[in-house]
Amino acid sequence: MLSVFVPTASSLKRLETVEADALPSNAVWIDLKSPSPGEDKAVEKLVGIEIPTREDMQEIEISSRLYVENNARYMTATLMCAADSHAPRTTPVTFILTDHRLVTVRYDEPKPFALIAAKLARNCAPNITGDAVLLELLDGVIDRCADMLERTGADVDAGSSQIFEPSAERGHAATYSQILLTTRSAG
Repeated sequence: MLSVFVPTASSLKRLETVEADALPSNAVWIDLKSPSPGEDKAVEKLVGIEIPTREDMQEIEISSRLYVENNARYMTATLMCAADSHAPRTTPVTFILTDHRLVTVRYDEPKPFALIAAKLARNCAPNITGDAVLLELLDGVIDRCADMLERTGADVDAGSSQIFEPSAERGHAATYSQILLTTRSAG
């Protein structure tokens, strides 16, 4: 799915319908979520960059996640999805900065994308650029990771407390496996 965002006087507006061959010149963020080959090719042609495939994104070496190609800066990061569920997963996301535009390529729904799109739809600078959108997204990713780490730390603290500070009626060994199972299913 191709989503295109353009600045207005006080917000970043997502265009409802965009023809793949008619990208607005004032578009500052192009978000490709599970893009079709036609969407990939249209963005490549209009923006003058190469869009990495899903396989490219998954197989990229840690040392190759940041690079410059044809004056565009590429960064691929592994982000969390469904972190609040019982089946969290990771997904690669590529961020491409070229001129004043940000192009994002993803195959899942990391929560910061929806949060930042909603935030910028409410209010942003009238001259927002792709660089600023990237900083907002990365700030959202960092905030989300901090929340997950805080919650995980609290879960570990609760489990440790139950294990290492047992009450007289529970004893030690009989409850270790039950505590660990309870902690594991809560996290």
